[in-house]
Parts: sequence; C-alpha cells; structure tokens
Amino acid sequence: MLSSTMVGFLTALAASLGLAEAAVKVRKTNRGPTGYEVTITYANTSVENVQIGALPHFTDQYRTTFTYAAQFDPHNYKPGDFLSEAASSPRSVYQMTNTGDGCFEFTTPLPSGTYQYNFLLDCANVTACTQASGQQVTDPENPPYETVKGSQMGSPFQVPYDARFQYYPELNLDFDYTLPITDVRKRGTLKKDLYPSAGAVTPKPGVHDFIAYLPAGYSNTSAQPYPLLYLSHGGGGAAGDWQNQAYMSHIMDRLIQDRYIEPTVVVMPSFSGLVNGTNNPPAAAVRPLYQKYLFPYVEANYHVSSDPDRRAFAGLSLGSVLTYEMYINATEYFGYYGFFSGALLPGHKLGDYVNRNLTAGNPALLDRGITVGYGQFDIAFDDTKLLQEALDSVGVKYVSRFVPWGFHWWNTWQDTLFTFGRTTLWKPRPFSDEIGHGM
Repeated sequence: MLSSTMVGFLTALAASLGLAEAAVKVRKTNRGPTGYEVTITYANTSVENVQIGALPHFTDQYRTTFTYAAQFDPHNYKPGDFLSEAASSPRSVYQMTNTGDGCFEFTTPLPSGTYQYNFLLDCANVTACTQASGQQVTDPENPPYETVKGSQMGSPFQVPYDARFQYYPELNLDFDYTLPITDVRKRGTLKKDLYPSAGAVTPKPGVHDFIAYLPAGYSNTSAQPYPLLYLSHGGGGAAGDWQNQAYMSHIMDRLIQDRYIEPTVVVMPSFSGLVNGTNNPPAAAVRPLYQKYLFPYVEANYHVSSDPDRRAFAGLSLGSVLTYEMYINATEYFGYYGFFSGALLPGHKLGDYVNRNLTAGNPALLDRGITVGYGQFDIAFDDTKLLQEALDSVGVKYVSRFVPWGFHWWNTWQDTLFTFGRTTLWKPRPFSDEIGHGM
C-alpha cells in the first residue's frame, strides 16, 4: 500500500514530467441538493486552461417540449429534474479550477444516472476543440470502453440514487439498476472481437468489430447453448456505445441475477464503416452483410443457440431502424425484437409500416416477442408511435414502454433495455395481454 506521501510524490513527478493524469470520484455527502458529489481531477503541465465537456443540463416536466428544455445547472438541482437533451439545451462546458503545479479540479453535485465527460485543453472555441485537433481528450485514468481508439468521445461514471434528496412521486428517476451488482462472481465479462466482412474498412479492410458480453460462468462446453441477443448502436455510433454510455453489462448482470432472464450472450456489432466506409449505411445494406458474415461467425465461435426462439435483435435510433429491417426481412431468424426509438425514420405514413399485406405473406410477423419503447420528448416519437399503431392494426401483442422523462438519449434506452429484459426476452409466445404483467 502506497503512503499518501508517496502518492503525492508520484503525482507531482508525473506533473513535472508533463504527463497527464486524471480521476473521477463519486462521494456520498448526505446533504443536498442530491446527496452525492462528483469530483474530477486532471494533471497536465503542458496546458494552462482545462474545461469539462459533455456533462448535461437538467430540466423538469413543466419546462420541456419536443424542441425546448430548461437549462438548469446541477448545483440548482431540485427533485424531479432530469437530463436535458433537447436541441435548445446543448451539453454544458464547465471550467476546472487550476490548483497549481499543472493540477486541475472540478466538483459538482449530480443526481442518479450515467454520465460521460471529457477534457477540453486550452480551448477558446468549444466547437473547434475536437479529438482530431488534440484539444478534446478522454480521461486517461478512466478510459472509455472501445474497440477502435477514438470511437468514444467521453469517459463514463455512474451516480447512485439517494431518496432523501432525489425522490419525486410523479417520476421514477432511480437509475441504480445500472450500478454494478454487489456479488463480483455474478458479473459478466466483455470481449472485443473481429470478424471478416467484405467491404468493411475499419478497423482494417475486410475486417469489422464487435463486443460480446459473456454472462458469469460462460462456458463453451456447457450442456445448453446460451440464448443470444444482438444489441445495436445508433447513428454515428460504434460497438462500444452500449457499454460506454449505458453500462449495459451492469443491466444484463442485474437481469440475470434477479432471474428475469437466463444467462444470455449479447453481441454488440458496429455498422459504422461496414459498407464502403459509410458511418450510417442503410439498414437494407447492413442486414444481408450481418446475415452473410456476422451471424455465422458468432454461431461458429460462441456457444450460442441456433434456435430462433432463443435469439433476439434490438437497437436504438438507427439501430432500431435496423431492428425493423430484421423484423420484416429476417423475421424467422429471431424470435424477439426490441425497437428503441425508431422504425422507419420520420416522414412515413401508417401504411408503410407492418400491415395486413405483409403479415399475409409472412405470418411469422404476428408471432414475435416485441418491446416498443421511446421517450416523451423523443425526436423519434412520431415514427415509433406509428409502429405501435401498425402493430395494433394487425393484432400483434407487444410490450409498450413510454418513458415520461425521456429524450432521444441513453437514459431512455437504458430504461427500455431493462424493460425489454424484464418483460419480453425469452418469455413464452405468442404474447397475450398478460405478458410482463406485474413486473
């Protein structure tokens, strides 16, 4: 165990050598406004000014619409405030205090939730300070989880819930289900992997990447193969998004520990760079590539089920559009689908979604386990609501999750993934009105 004197010496030595150090600490304060305080420190003798980027503003249900949200500073937090992701409320930039010898510090209260942050170095114009310019960096002591370096823009941390300061009767804003479970033996592991895919350009030509979540005790020789969930990121995203921005491994660990689902393998692929270097290729182009290259690779290299009733596909935003593509054109490969904020993109009419002509030619569409989730302030509100109306019109039973504080953002998709696991995944089909009842 290093003494405090030695730790101080090493910190000073690193600063004197021009090395960058940082750390994030979440501390229970037992006082308002939230009961918790976050302190982020950073050491870098080569810069004079450091700002914290990517932390959110907050709003509440009385000052929020689809296009506008209040911009409350976390120091002014009141119970019922939630993350603001409206276009009118861009992410905040906070000044770090220079404490001397190249050391910088920032402290703020925050309520329950998952957050990301980065550092802006000697940045006079926030919009011009990017990773490419070298002025936007993630925390070297708390690096994001990523398959391709630079594909994640922020370092993550989680703040717990304290009902004494955060309880609000009209909204449940307790996100402790995304905290790591206590029993380390029951925590799953993450694995970065590569597979051959013609036309891919990253991380190298003809090869693409994904991340696999393996449940605790995963074995290639277990008597029964594991059920398999594919979980897609959204537009402009990457394979690491679900872990880095949503702590999906913590959510899966909890779903398994609490016996909502059996131990499940989760594959998080990336469609960015899959088709001729395009960040957001059309879903109709991604699906056949996944079917030809990704799905066979996963089945050959992981101990996962080949039974459609034990396979699922879910995604957020453009990943939800890809989920809809799978639902319509790879219907029988998956028994379960999770649509999180999206289906066909805005601008479509009701008749463009699943309808009786489609179900007449593909009856399996009527017998899939489905969750449809989106937020009250979600830019995909109309698109996802039309999907619900279409499913209702053809008589499909499904689970609906409407997030009352939800924007088109990660806390909405954490909630919908947690709902998907508790109410839908691997539940007996065909669904009835009782599916998920009482959860």
